Amino acid sequence: MSRLLAALAALLLLAAPARAEDDKKPDADVDAKTKAAIQREVERAKEDLRNEVRAEMQGAQSAAEFLGTVAEGPKLEFFTLDGYLRFRGQLMVNLDVTGGLDAAGFSLFPRPLVDPGGSDTLDTANMRLRLEPTLNVSENVRVRAQVDVLDNQVLGSSTSRLFDDPSSPYPVPFYGSSRAVAGSDPRADRPAISPKRVWAEVQTPVGLLSFGRMPSEWGLGILANAGAGVDDDFGDTVDRLQFALPPVGTPLGRLAFVPILDFDSEGVLAADPRSGGTGVGQPLDAEPADDGRTYGVKVARLDTEDEVRRKLERKEASVNFGAYYNYRAQRYFYPKWNEDGFGGTYDGQTPVHRSAYAHIADLWFRWLTPRLRVEAEVAGIYGHVSNPSSDAVNEPPVALPEVLLRQWGGSLLAEYKVAPNKVTLGAEIGAASGDDAPGFGNVPSRVVPGTTANTFYPTPYGSVEGAQWRPGSDRTIRNFRFNPAYRVDLVLWRHVLGQVTDAMYLKPTLRWNIFPGLRLDAALVYSRAIFAESTPSARIDPTITDPALAAAAPPVDKGSPNLGLEADATLTYTSGDGFQAFFEWGVLQPLEGLRTHGTAAAPVEGTLSRAHFLAVGLAAKF
Repeated sequence: MSRLLAALAALLLLAAPARAEDDKKPDADVDAKTKAAIQREVERAKEDLRNEVRAEMQGAQSAAEFLGTVAEGPKLEFFTLDGYLRFRGQLMVNLDVTGGLDAAGFSLFPRPLVDPGGSDTLDTANMRLRLEPTLNVSENVRVRAQVDVLDNQVLGSSTSRLFDDPSSPYPVPFYGSSRAVAGSDPRADRPAISPKRVWAEVQTPVGLLSFGRMPSEWGLGILANAGAGVDDDFGDTVDRLQFALPPVGTPLGRLAFVPILDFDSEGVLAADPRSGGTGVGQPLDAEPADDGRTYGVKVARLDTEDEVRRKLERKEASVNFGAYYNYRAQRYFYPKWNEDGFGGTYDGQTPVHRSAYAHIADLWFRWLTPRLRVEAEVAGIYGHVSNPSSDAVNEPPVALPEVLLRQWGGSLLAEYKVAPNKVTLGAEIGAASGDDAPGFGNVPSRVVPGTTANTFYPTPYGSVEGAQWRPGSDRTIRNFRFNPAYRVDLVLWRHVLGQVTDAMYLKPTLRWNIFPGLRLDAALVYSRAIFAESTPSARIDPTITDPALAAAAPPVDKGSPNLGLEADATLTYTSGDGFQAFFEWGVLQPLEGLRTHGTAAAPVEGTLSRAHFLAVGLAAKF
């Protein structure tokens, strides 16, 4: 503000001689050079004044928008409700691309039960009602929530037992008369109503305080992703306490600092002794030493949406960047708590001395111009687990050798608007670290059929999934896993493998805004494993038929790292009045890296065939 006043004073002082000179003699008698010099100074002062006013306004609005408030606005509404109702139909053709089993006896994707070797086509339809209410307690305090009703409820999955007796001599599923969800239905894997997030935001004089169970989001979303899209099935939810400080001036620009405390795991809880096990009263933390905590901080130079819009309208670039750091730690762990919960007894039991920690760092950068967008994110994990055992059978639990965490991943994308508001061309490249352990590691708990999860029985080479470390031979977990809510394609990473890990991909893209409300997104995705040994194509010695020996044997053929070439297209229609529809079609041409070779006892080479995924979605947004 002091610079603003100085510019105003300079303007007045520079204008005063001109006015005095005008009073003494006509314009014709004024020296032309003097007038020109005065005019230049006046214009310079005016421009400085405009720049100062613009900077003050943008700084104030940036702070207000970052903290979730505005200086002026409509009258406060106590209750607002957002959300959507979504219907989605899906057709999956040959997503089990080889028609065979991997070395651990699993198919790459679920197959039809009646004839697994026949027509490999699955179809389904599901729905979701998502409610996101906001209670504006005052201008500075609000409570927000996310509640899902019939979340991804498969249509036709709940034949009502309220109206149809399952012991009836009539074929009840055929004569079923109504749909209703029963709480005791063994066919339901989730409740009918699921409150997923509830948190509060309080505007204080020195920053925005947030607390509760809330979404977590950062950068492109390869590490932390809230999964807020209509077609999303995953998303990060954290129990968090955070405080967002207003942006402050630094040599790197206006930076916002956000310290964070996450409650990752509270460990063993003790019920209120007065409740009688009825769920009344307050459960207590029975042992602080088994708590898992994350201490984090975000530092970001971030333009708000309005700031980005104003800069692009002025043909200026918007440069944003930031760093997100977490320190995560846990000292002890009680394995039986995860299995027995409040039904167990933990006095005198020996906990696992986990002694685990991890440093997690993520760097993000974005550069926007009216026609160009360049955005990148790189993340790394460096950690140590002294005892990774989860043995809930033995007392004391059997200890396992230490495990090291050494992981990295990143993504870089660029987009250029060939025809503004019409056609955009782009490309993305991403990679996630891995190692030569069998399987990709997205399902590290997978065990060979016939064994139990309590016995460490590693999967053999040629398995699509499995643990990424082995006691005595491999003590480092190196596979970084992209967040499952980060969308790369429609078939391979979204459905067959689940998350990008131990692989890299290259993805040219096209976006065509056909007309207002109708958009086509198309992409080609080439995917390749970093280590061929992690793919189903790796083979062990075919003369080893004993499963235990096969699991410990090195591969005699590392296989191929080439996973697949995929073409995807999504057509999206948005009406502008709350209706949205989309059609997705993905075609995967599997490459040699996905070829299976069967188990050691039954070696059968799979036949690669093309996979298709089609989906239609309808949504009413409010």
